[in-house]
Amino acid sequence: MNTHKILSTAISKSLPKPLAYLQTQIADNIQALVQYSPTIGLMGKTGAGKSSLINALFQSNVSTVNHVERGTTQAIPLQMALRKRTLTFVDFPGIGEPCERAWTADEITYQFLVRDCGYDPKRFLFILNQADKIEPCREWDSQQQQPSIQQWQHLALKRQAVMKTFSPHHPVMALSAKEGYQLHSFVETMIQALPAQATSLTFTQLKSPYRTETVKQQVQQDFSHCVNTTVDTLINQLPLPIDLKTAFIRVKDYLVSAVVSLWRWLF
Repeated sequence: MNTHKILSTAISKSLPKPLAYLQTQIADNIQALVQYSPTIGLMGKTGAGKSSLINALFQSNVSTVNHVERGTTQAIPLQMALRKRTLTFVDFPGIGEPCERAWTADEITYQFLVRDCGYDPKRFLFILNQADKIEPCREWDSQQQQPSIQQWQHLALKRQAVMKTFSPHHPVMALSAKEGYQLHSFVETMIQALPAQATSLTFTQLKSPYRTETVKQQVQQDFSHCVNTTVDTLINQLPLPIDLKTAFIRVKDYLVSAVVSLWRWLF
């Protein structure tokens, strides 16, 4: 499906004749937004269940689940392809195999990314994966697919430790890919944490049970925001005569609505 042609047609119908010559430029800018390929980083020591979590949530298995051998110490890009776009996960395994070293390395890395590199803390999620394995693991309630009371208590202590060490923006969640525990809630939080331009492609790669109406509405709102911002940028940057700029501003909302209505065909 030629998304650029779809965009151009919708845009041409939304522009008055004096602005028709901007059709291609507007379509190019929105096409760049549609073709955005997000990257999600995964941190945690080998055996933490990162690959299993990805494979539980997304349609394509992008990595081999390694249950026995220690993983590589090199960052590994894992890609899912959708037409000309890709969703990339970067796996940072083996940051220090002993728990104490891994914890310290993760803390140093997180502080470096946030404090020194300027990354927004809102873009980071901290999870307690493999919640079903926390002691006493034999008490896991398989019927209700949830932790026992004692497991709840142990998870709460771990959650408090993570919050004290990292002071994350989002709540620390306990998950189990194997048991499907809290995966729906995690997807909702993940979509909130992702940059707006990254949510549409990520949504399309999720398995059907996690593409809920709540998540879909959030993703479409994100796309609308991105299109609106893209058009605003063009209005502000293009050297238009005052009368054409005024006309562009006047039709902006109609133009944005026309593009957003195409979301299901663009993604």
